[in-house]
Amino acid sequence: MAVVDDDSLGFGVVGVYFVKTQLSEWVPAEVARELGTQHRHRHVWVRVPTENSIVSAGDGWQGTCRDCLCQLQLTASNTATNEREHNCIDTIGHHFHNTFVHSYSRSARCCKCGVVVAANLTSPVLRPAVVRELEQARQAPHAHHPVQGARSLRDTLTTLRRLARNAWEKDRRPIKSDSPKPRQLLQFDAACVRILCDAMGFQLRNSTEYYPPEIESAGYQQLPRVRDDLAVLISRVHRRLPEPERSEAPAFELVGEALARWLGAQDYERRNGGAGAVGDACRHLGVPDDAADSLVAWAYRRLVEEDAETGGARAQQRYDGLSTICAARDAASAELLTLVDDERDRGLVATSAVRAACLALFGDAQVDPASLDPETLRHVFMARLGSTFKPAARMELAAHLAILACAMRSQALEDYAAEIKASIAALRLDTWAQLPVGLANIGNTCYLNCMLQCLFSIAPIRRAVMRFGDRQTWNEDCLVGRRRDATSSLLSEDEIRRALRLVALLRNLFESLVTCRTEAWEATGGGEHLQAAGHPLASPPPSTAGYPVVTPARELADMLLQTPSASDTAMLQQQDVDECMAQCVSLLDHALPPSTGNSSWIEELLSGHLVLSTDGKESQPSTETFVNLSLNLPPDRPSADINECLDAFFEPSEMPNTMGVFRRQSIKDAPPVLCIQIQRVQFDMVKMKPFKINTHLRLRNQISLARFTQQETPAPSDLRLRELRQKLLTIDQRLQTLAIPTTPDGGSGGGDNALVALDRVQKFISGIGQWAQLEAAQQLLADLAPEHVSTLHHCAQMLGPQLESLSSGLNDSKRQWDAERLETASEIDGIYESVSQEDTMAYTLHAVFIHSGLTPEFGHYWVYIRDCDRGSAGEMNRRVRWLKFDDSTVTVVKEEEVFRKVGEDPVANPYYLLYARSLDYDTTVDLGV
Repeated sequence: MAVVDDDSLGFGVVGVYFVKTQLSEWVPAEVARELGTQHRHRHVWVRVPTENSIVSAGDGWQGTCRDCLCQLQLTASNTATNEREHNCIDTIGHHFHNTFVHSYSRSARCCKCGVVVAANLTSPVLRPAVVRELEQARQAPHAHHPVQGARSLRDTLTTLRRLARNAWEKDRRPIKSDSPKPRQLLQFDAACVRILCDAMGFQLRNSTEYYPPEIESAGYQQLPRVRDDLAVLISRVHRRLPEPERSEAPAFELVGEALARWLGAQDYERRNGGAGAVGDACRHLGVPDDAADSLVAWAYRRLVEEDAETGGARAQQRYDGLSTICAARDAASAELLTLVDDERDRGLVATSAVRAACLALFGDAQVDPASLDPETLRHVFMARLGSTFKPAARMELAAHLAILACAMRSQALEDYAAEIKASIAALRLDTWAQLPVGLANIGNTCYLNCMLQCLFSIAPIRRAVMRFGDRQTWNEDCLVGRRRDATSSLLSEDEIRRALRLVALLRNLFESLVTCRTEAWEATGGGEHLQAAGHPLASPPPSTAGYPVVTPARELADMLLQTPSASDTAMLQQQDVDECMAQCVSLLDHALPPSTGNSSWIEELLSGHLVLSTDGKESQPSTETFVNLSLNLPPDRPSADINECLDAFFEPSEMPNTMGVFRRQSIKDAPPVLCIQIQRVQFDMVKMKPFKINTHLRLRNQISLARFTQQETPAPSDLRLRELRQKLLTIDQRLQTLAIPTTPDGGSGGGDNALVALDRVQKFISGIGQWAQLEAAQQLLADLAPEHVSTLHHCAQMLGPQLESLSSGLNDSKRQWDAERLETASEIDGIYESVSQEDTMAYTLHAVFIHSGLTPEFGHYWVYIRDCDRGSAGEMNRRVRWLKFDDSTVTVVKEEEVFRKVGEDPVANPYYLLYARSLDYDTTVDLGV
């Protein structure tokens, strides 16, 4: 781990690489052994603000590592730079050449401006092994309560720091190990005594008394440094404590940026989008991982110039680094690509690439390409190609052939390799032909699988999750400073780590979904069309057993369902899909780096704001954040339109216990991805149990929220819509009046309405009149009630025409109202459907969560997701389909199944909807790889 092994010591490095890599990784071997880490240790320079400490002053700089407590001191001497900050005369920055003195001393000289930097590293006074021993001793008695162990360690370190400060101020009083208070705080175990005596210079006398070091002694002289190092350790321990106790930690400053400014290395050309997986390639060129392509090219050319006198001894190593950086970066600049090509034209080929090519084609990485002839290499390549069926593996073999062709300087072989690669490229993944991959149900997780598939289809979230590991997108350094929301306390480190774990699990899942889909295409269908055409590269693929299925990690399910880890046979607790989505989005937001802004990109993607106001109130309108719109369904109707539910949601509502005071809400801003929850679950206060409303919901492919925004003057279409809705309400009220039951059993759903009852009465009166005219009926009535014979016949003759006229009039009115209702509903439907392509508040339906079941406690979830063929030319002619994700099964369904009509599977209803803003649809959601 010592910097003396750095490959870049023998040649120049840019200034920022010297500061942030060479000095940060300068760890002597004996210190590295005590750290006991398998990874490369990087110093984080800090300073405890005291009157005796100096960050930088003129020609000097000093800092202490936060983790290993090594101390670095720098001095600079030059005549070509300014007095305070040693900027280079070249705008690119310094180009330092290192000279190694010994493990704790080195110097660096800039070949352009002549500044000389002398660096001295001092080993820690508090050795890492001793600090680790003390930590273990304090944590051991509190194995089941780590916070209490951290408090015990804090008390010991704080007491030691107080003793160091008092001793430096010439307090000569001894510390008695048998006194209760010192015994409680210090415990005087082996690790504590080693710090007290070896590091702080205290002397044990009379077996129980520890006396401070003598003034002018070596132990006394290093007390200020021990005091500052203990302050750093105390601050580290405070990060493990609850939030209220962290304010007591000693303050220290991060001074790494101050060092960069002091040497003029803080400003350099950076690459947008991160560094890429370049490994140690940048070390060969002496540039930082995130250096811009132009800086990489400049450093390479500078090294070529400096190495010209030695006959190009490092040419191969430089080119290895250059080619690795260029290959690892997406969309490398033309300057970098041209430089790589120019060097390749000079006959340079990366050593690692040649060895990998020889290993792939010959099974031996040590084969010398110079000993091969092109014809032999071609035969070997064809033999390897014939036993390889996956296009990706074939493309890799062709790339190996091209590398060896370049190393052998055979133009014919290079042309042949280019032809082979062009042919294999025809086998690329067809995302329209190859369906996405399903997710296995691991126990009541159908709704979780739906949510994960939907989350994968939201492009900004998927891309961010797939970038986990770049240490930029997510808070992978666990920096404290992010809040749960604007008014709550800061997230703890444990909460941040839990959120980061979720991101890591999601990344693994998303990578599996992409990989399995690609491999399924390569293994089962990638070359079928080429086989039919007789393509020379189309070999029959090996047989596969079934379509691939990805199994989500149980840890991921436990985190999102908020249940403790269960055994493999236990069933995970059922939960609402809306709560599951909220839990996932909340954890993703917690995993983001601390920000000074008001909202994160996740909040801006999924959250909007409502403006709430009240009529007749002097209070100012308030703003409320929403992550979904919860829409109610009319329980007394068989069907409802999604737009009707939206209108009802934004309809002014009268406040309770008021006289005509209404509460209004409007949209201030809406998110790119709009979540809508359909409130199908209600609670029966009589039966004291929840029930599900299975009212049919008519979905719309597009909706507009423009009419719900704050508008000074409503649009004409909005005014017309209000008129039509009021007219429709009046018609429905009239029709409802005709439908009032006329018999007692109507309360339970039976009985006759007014029109049916009137028709029955009319038939009854007509029948009575005809019966009264019969001779037998007249004789019977004469015997029983002779006074009613003429009356009954007269009433029948008089009421019959009146009832017939009334029935005819009501039926005519009903037909007219039905026609008006149909016409009005048709015009409303036309307004709902007429969503303009320029409407900034227009949304396109992307996903539909379905719950199938009579009750909310039981049932099954699946999700429909809209899929577009990104490869089709033209927006109007682009292919669109709907996919059904039902756990492990993914199928293409007809649009009619998604936009189903009333009566089709009445217990399978839309439960949760995702709409994407139409103008941003292509960049917001997709199911491609």
